[in-house]
Amino acid sequence: MKNLLIFVIFLVAFSCEKEKQIVNRNTNQQNTMLTDSIKNFTKFDSKGNLLFTGKFQKDKLVDTLFIYSNNTLDFIVKIDSSDKNYVYGTYISKYSSGKNAKISFLRFEKGANIDSVISSSLLYGKETIYKPNGLKSAERWYEIHEKTSVLVKEKTYDGW
Repeated sequence: MKNLLIFVIFLVAFSCEKEKQIVNRNTNQQNTMLTDSIKNFTKFDSKGNLLFTGKFQKDKLVDTLFIYSNNTLDFIVKIDSSDKNYVYGTYISKYSSGKNAKISFLRFEKGANIDSVISSSLLYGKETIYKPNGLKSAERWYEIHEKTSVLVKEKTYDGW
């Protein structure tokens, strides 16, 4: 909750800057230029339902990607780092109780097109799945081989 409040304050602070709204009706995408280098973007499906929001800088995602289902926040991807070719993030989904449902690591290819960058996501490293009570249900380990995530190991707990 505290993080959400900080995010809202941060968003309001940036909204005070001079903004330029860009709406592309063909892709149902809306962009808000915050500065010359960072832009907020919002993507809708063909029925006008919110799909995701985030920030994009030059060729990569920055900060946090918020993904929605039926106009309700489904999960987030917190962008952690980047290198020459890729951006790395942590996928976090939660139960309605606020407890973690799944945490995994994603890699995105860098590129000039937001949709291409988002669709390039691949799982890598350890993914942890939790039961609604907060206990671990399973752990899976992934490796990236070319442009595919490959499950290399899996451990389940308590027959879940």
